[in-house]
Amino acid sequence: MTDVSNEVAALFPRRGKELWYGLVFGMLAGAIGMALAAPRSGAATRELLRERSLELKDRADDLIRNRGSRSPL
Repeated sequence: MTDVSNEVAALFPRRGKELWYGLVFGMLAGAIGMALAAPRSGAATRELLRERSLELKDRADDLIRNRGSRSPL
């Protein structure tokens, strides 16, 4: 690798899992922020957040449950 490539690699190390966790966290934070900024009453917003958080929990549970059933590449 060239000197520039070495410098770039040192500044931005490859982090697969951390990058994806950061992207997912950022999307969740953005979705929550948008939901809170929506023109709804407080009760309607809280109900929406409760419903969406339960859906997200169910999705995460399904992903974790199905992770073991996948065949390795």
